[in-house]
Amino acid sequence: MPKGKSVTIKLPSSDSEHSEGSPAPSESSLSSLESELGGSDKIPKPSGEAGRPGRGGYNLEDQLGWGEDSFKNLKQFVNKAIKKHLDTTKCRSQQDRQALDTMCNLVTAKFPDMDSFENCWPILDLIQMCLKYLSSRAWQKRRISGSSSRAAKGEKSRGKSPKSKS
Repeated sequence: MPKGKSVTIKLPSSDSEHSEGSPAPSESSLSSLESELGGSDKIPKPSGEAGRPGRGGYNLEDQLGWGEDSFKNLKQFVNKAIKKHLDTTKCRSQQDRQALDTMCNLVTAKFPDMDSFENCWPILDLIQMCLKYLSSRAWQKRRISGSSSRAAKGEKSRGKSPKSKS
């Protein structure tokens, strides 16, 4: 059985060893919170998951407020770029980080308004929704082709036979 990876984090042992730009341990954490809330002029990501407005998420098209045609153009561009630059058999979390960054840069170059959003979250949400669909379709195709090849070889299914309702 494979063992999990271990990660070691080295913490500074004195106030003089903290990273440049980060607050010293003696500073109030409220100062960093204030800079996060008030210092950024970019639009933060709403809570929840895109595409799940009835379950604590939000409608991405409504959040962007661009109108139907502009959103459709964005979505089509992102979908084409995904098929060209990403592995459509994998979900977003399994994608190469550089490929995702490339996607964000391509989309922002074509749609400069995307630069108004923190960490290009609308682009990443579109990527996630598209890859969720495409990777599940790829998985289904593999599953179907795997079961049809077993059937062609005359192998029996290992699962239980379905129960009939009486």
